[in-house]
Amino acid sequence: MQNLTIEKKPTEINNSPKNYRLTISDIEKFYFSNVKNSNLFGIEYERISFDKKTRSVASYDKISKVIRNFSEILKWELIYDSDIVIGAKDNEGNSISLEPGCQLELSLKPFENIVDIQSKAEMILNLLDKIADVYDVVFLGYGINPKNSVNEIDILQKNRYKIMNDYLPFCEKGELCQKMMRQTAGIQINIDYKNIFDAYNKVLFFNLIMPFMTGLSSNSPIEKDCLTDKKTNRAYAWLYTGKNRCNLFYKDVFKSLFFKHKNFIRNYIKQVLKVPMVYIVRDGKDIPILGKIDFATFMNFGYKGYFANIDDYVLHQSLCFPDVRLKQYIEIRNHDSSDFDTALAICAFYKGLCCCDFYELFNIFKFLKIEKIDFYSMLATTYGLDFRVNAQYSGWDVAFKLFNIARKNLSSKERLYLKSLFEILINRKTKADILIEYGINNSDNLLEYLS
Repeated sequence: MQNLTIEKKPTEINNSPKNYRLTISDIEKFYFSNVKNSNLFGIEYERISFDKKTRSVASYDKISKVIRNFSEILKWELIYDSDIVIGAKDNEGNSISLEPGCQLELSLKPFENIVDIQSKAEMILNLLDKIADVYDVVFLGYGINPKNSVNEIDILQKNRYKIMNDYLPFCEKGELCQKMMRQTAGIQINIDYKNIFDAYNKVLFFNLIMPFMTGLSSNSPIEKDCLTDKKTNRAYAWLYTGKNRCNLFYKDVFKSLFFKHKNFIRNYIKQVLKVPMVYIVRDGKDIPILGKIDFATFMNFGYKGYFANIDDYVLHQSLCFPDVRLKQYIEIRNHDSSDFDTALAICAFYKGLCCCDFYELFNIFKFLKIEKIDFYSMLATTYGLDFRVNAQYSGWDVAFKLFNIARKNLSSKERLYLKSLFEILINRKTKADILIEYGINNSDNLLEYLS
């Protein structure tokens, strides 16, 4: 959301065990080095790249031509990894980029108003769609590649992706990592926090409600050209991308993480430090570590003569994938991709919640137990919102209660953006439910329905 600006120490200090040791206090300062008294919202919107002629995943050759043409028209700067075009960016903080399976992501700079997000995004998306049509490419607002399996999708030859692909699928509970990387597409909402107490409240509350937002946004029941027994195959894949890398805050950790708000940032950092490292960067070169040490060990003892600096930590925490991730802003990550109206509705939903008194929110939803989040999340992958929380509430009841609270805190103009979610809730049918009801059970039918 906010651009990370990190003042780099000289290389000889960063890499010298005698002169420099990264500390937890250094990392704590990082989290608050760019905090502003603002209430901005950003969005990252991924879509599946599909070839209309072959009815299969679009090739890198075609997608790169779309990006090059887009860049030329808007005078955006191309982004390279070695000699591979992986995206384009303007000078305001907006960008488009490629995910490992050539999914295309739009990342916008933060805005205060949803209408500004809509205006900027629609200009970009409309142009991308027009250019893509020339190359018989369509970008699908859908949570997973509906036809191609992992083995049928070439991984983008970006150095970071190659290293991840060499390690993550083979680590404990990482068996669906390749599916996550190559097949899935999601919607991420980025929000500011003003201080440690604000960060504590938002991370805790959004973790509490995340299974219900996952269920509400479920939109990936079709995979490998057939209807499956899950309403969000995308969310299911993310559960198996490395032990405690996605499920970073498993049941036993929540108690210590959220014991006191004044310890929250430090406890968050300590949990990230336990995650095995994937790689570091030195002098522009990627140095694989592939899980041989965790970051705490790297801070204390180094690795092959290299010693930790703050840039290493920033990279490392970007390779941890909890549903709610703390950076110099908060990322809320676990929503299936959909049409952009729904993406805007999700953004408006969170904006409305952020305007609440969190003490009141916690009181209203005190029946949600943090130790059951993992259980609710697993239910959401299969059932969407069709599951019971307790004798009094279903998943639908929780989502509708959240919706009504969020709606009350938005202006009359911004309430209009909630329309697509209201239709889901009033009909008790997610996007996945509608696909199932309409008998859409393969990729050809889905492509026709979404086009």
